[in-house]
Amino acid sequence: MSSTVIPTLEGTTAFVRDRFWIGDLTANANITAGTAVKIAAGSSSSVVATISGTDVLYGITVTNANAGQKVTIIGRGAVRATAQNAMSAGDLVGAAPSGQVVSVTQTIVSTNELALNAYPRGVCIVGTTTSGTTVIVDLW
Repeated sequence: MSSTVIPTLEGTTAFVRDRFWIGDLTANANITAGTAVKIAAGSSSSVVATISGTDVLYGITVTNANAGQKVTIIGRGAVRATAQNAMSAGDLVGAAPSGQVVSVTQTIVSTNELALNAYPRGVCIVGTTTSGTTVIVDLW
């Protein structure tokens, strides 16, 4: 019987705190720590980097993996990710192309509905003024 080893993450990866460790899934392509991922089409056990703002963000990777290798994913909690654009603390966070995260906006449609231009999956807690740099997001 094999056992799963939970990696030590603080200080060595994208992990920050209070994590919900989804586990190790197979990378369909080379993936680096801090990449926003989604479930690969036609699979339930492999992931790929997000490719558009309408992708449902499954989690953020906290380890590196080559195609075919296992990659560790955090689905809830504070993690480091790469921002596609400038982000401020408090911005809602969603998927972006190339496995990055992006600020998403919301508008009130009626008193009982909230419309979103993307699928938010968390909130930015440490922002950046430069695209392509690291932010800390709190996934829910």
